[in-house]
Amino acid sequence: MNKVWSEEIQGINTLDLSRELRFRDDRKDLFLTLLGITSELTVVDIGCGPGTLTRKLSKWLGPNATIIGIDRDINFINYAREKADKHHENITYIEGDALNLPLKDNSVDASVSHTVIEHVPNKEFLLEQKRICRPGGRVSVMFARPDKYIRTESVETPQLTKRETELMTKLFSHNSSDVDRKYNIGTYWPDSIELPKLFEKLGFKQVFVDAIAVPIAIDDSRLIEHEKIVMVENEKRQLLETIHLELNSYKTLTVAEAKDLKRLIDERFNKRIKQIQNGFKLWDYTITLTQIVSGIV
Repeated sequence: MNKVWSEEIQGINTLDLSRELRFRDDRKDLFLTLLGITSELTVVDIGCGPGTLTRKLSKWLGPNATIIGIDRDINFINYAREKADKHHENITYIEGDALNLPLKDNSVDASVSHTVIEHVPNKEFLLEQKRICRPGGRVSVMFARPDKYIRTESVETPQLTKRETELMTKLFSHNSSDVDRKYNIGTYWPDSIELPKLFEKLGFKQVFVDAIAVPIAIDDSRLIEHEKIVMVENEKRQLLETIHLELNSYKTLTVAEAKDLKRLIDERFNKRIKQIQNGFKLWDYTITLTQIVSGIV
């Protein structure tokens, strides 16, 4: 029973909340168009994690679609099953490996994945998805392009105190590359030119290259105050979960230091919330870019 990713690399809430921001409802039509997905199809999400995208697809496509989520981390699968309530009855979650999918040949109409290909051998990953897709089906690989992100930060953004910086430095003083090497994190990051070439070499009939930009701007006027505060609170939850994973794995802080760090983080994020409540805009935002390479079987 595999629990590596959720307990050593990236927490459930961290992944779920970040994907909620990425797969926004106002980008629904764009995502469905670029992934080539319509209602009444059988769609599988490889490396579904906490099930964020599968729930979105269920909502966007409606009850006539069949959605399957596959992940090798049982904690993700259990979380996804619990969160897929009566409004997502067309989703099935299966524990399984991306390189040995527990699905029959020619059994799905579309296979999608998000930030998975960089952690597995690209050729084997694509061939396995090609195997399970029916003729005319579509395989779509999404991967983040952090090198193309746009980030802003205001001088009024609440900053880490000297003490918080010291504790953060001590917390992450271990060599994270050891974990990356152990679990092949980012080992197979696709080249933007070589990936579509690989699709062609593997016999995909048509190959498409697309990208989706998603802005994450707390001060956007389309958001009400409550939504802005939730975004800040979620960012804090993600940070605290990351710290929790680090402490469980490396014990680099004492109990007192960990408690002090949490207090300082609470104070910093509370300042940001107070700014929102006072109507003070910082315009600190991030625009993420997701690249998509797709091929027709």
